[in-house]
Amino acid sequence: MVRTGAYAYVNYGYESTFGGSAGSITNSFGQRTAVSSFTLNHNKMSLGKLGQVDPTAYAYGTQSGTLGVNFVLGDTTSHNIFKSIYGAATGAGSSGNPYIYGSSTEGAANKTLVGSSFTTEIGFNGETDYMVRTLKGCVTNSLALTTTIGGTVDCTADIVYGKEDVPSNTSSHFSDDATENSLPFTFAHGTLKLGSSATAGDALVELQDVDLTFTQNSDLLYTIGSQQSVAGIKRSLDITGRFRQALRSDDVIDHVFEQLKGTAYKESVGGDVGSGAEFELFFTNGASSPKTIKVQGYGLGFNDHNVTGLEPVEPVFEEVNWQIRRAKITAVNA
Repeated sequence: MVRTGAYAYVNYGYESTFGGSAGSITNSFGQRTAVSSFTLNHNKMSLGKLGQVDPTAYAYGTQSGTLGVNFVLGDTTSHNIFKSIYGAATGAGSSGNPYIYGSSTEGAANKTLVGSSFTTEIGFNGETDYMVRTLKGCVTNSLALTTTIGGTVDCTADIVYGKEDVPSNTSSHFSDDATENSLPFTFAHGTLKLGSSATAGDALVELQDVDLTFTQNSDLLYTIGSQQSVAGIKRSLDITGRFRQALRSDDVIDHVFEQLKGTAYKESVGGDVGSGAEFELFFTNGASSPKTIKVQGYGLGFNDHNVTGLEPVEPVFEEVNWQIRRAKITAVNA
């Protein structure tokens, strides 16, 4: 009988060096972890010769793989994935000493904010055999967070990896899933604030949905003498997203006009990209001693403004696509 995902697990652990030992591979991505895509490629080349039309030989190029992982952002463990973008966090996770990834400062202060590579272990107990695959040199190409009315805070990680050897089929290597005790963040305890000082600004009160995506534009580096990757490259970090809310006033569209050259010109929504946070996305578990995660954005620029629902009996919404220059993520899980 065909087996389902009930016979599978996915764990990950950070590496000390790219493709090297990860120590323990026991991190959980979060609740409801699912592998949405999983591909290994060795870039096969067909070689022909003069005098015939069919190939005479195959040659194999670089080994590379892609992995898509979906999970729900949890209040205890899920913040760990930001290490793959910004490197290790500072702090200890308490309200007085939270975990902090990224920085509110641009320029030289951000040079060391390089994401860590990690090893992902995927195990599946098939009908007749165990299959434990170990993916080394994993690099997060993009990480997307999204939530909408009535939903959880859903995450999608797009991962590339450059090193995988023959899978193990030994039952003792099948470690089952990592411990996952976190509770999910949902739309019900979330806020989005915009403005010249987002932490002190007003929240969008009829927000319908919001997306936030970190894209590292990652690539893998190879060397003569090996088909497997030897390093991961972080080309640039783009932080983009969108939100949709009820059309209540001209506040949002005014920001779009302010970003046109003129006497009221503002490069960013706050008018000065060095003036503080202009964007704040916040989630809490709603407890009296809450566990929280907060994304603050600096240098917020709107790409466009879209209106939908201008028709009989339909609600009217405005939707904005935006970008921020840099971000600071603060997590409290203790």
